[in-house]
Amino acid sequence: MSNDATGLPAFPRRHRPMAAGARRGRRAQPPGTGTTREAILDAARDSFLTRGFADTTIRAIAGTAGVDPALISYYFGTKRDLFAAVMSVQVRSGEEIESMLREDLEGAGRRLAHAAFTTWDQSSRGAVFRATLQWVIADDGAPDTIRGHTAEQIARPIINALSAAGTPEPDARERALLAGSQLVGVAMTRYILEVEPLASASVDHLADVVGPTLQHCLTGPLPTRRHPGAGQEAPATDTMGQ
Repeated sequence: MSNDATGLPAFPRRHRPMAAGARRGRRAQPPGTGTTREAILDAARDSFLTRGFADTTIRAIAGTAGVDPALISYYFGTKRDLFAAVMSVQVRSGEEIESMLREDLEGAGRRLAHAAFTTWDQSSRGAVFRATLQWVIADDGAPDTIRGHTAEQIARPIINALSAAGTPEPDARERALLAGSQLVGVAMTRYILEVEPLASASVDHLADVVGPTLQHCLTGPLPTRRHPGAGQEAPATDTMGQ
């Protein structure tokens, strides 16, 4: 896989996001209008995708969006906060995931897999998520916020839904991270490594094969949790069968 100007592996052709230049003809709305935030997010997304996190600056984003740099700090805070905001609108929102799981935990594994890969396959909504996976692999200096944001974006709504169903901490967090790691692992194989047959599999097929594993992570019995150095075993609480 060839590298682009950012020093990161190039996106596969079928997943390549829209270049920043494609939006240069759009005029940003003036500060104070309802679309100012969207203009900033558009400019930030384009910069993160084409320049990477390290080479993106608030001043450059402000210039593209046609706003004062102070307005970006006012709306979003730091550059890392802005990246988090861009991620939040690119992946399926936490509220959607949490609502999906709260509807019915039985069968939630397949629904979660289908929703995730449907979103990540889309060139617009999934572009920043795929870029994040690339940065984690290619850039040892990627900020911890980037490394942790993807897992948190997936895990937090799952934790909330499990907790609402009666699963106590730390069991809810363990289950959520197990489910999230399965999703991210398949995403890495599909979008970055492009290993067949997962790279070209349909979303329905992925949901069928990954869904049962996610379901076990969410509601199935887990083995006894071992505490390193404690010399004791703590049974993992199986609250889902209660």
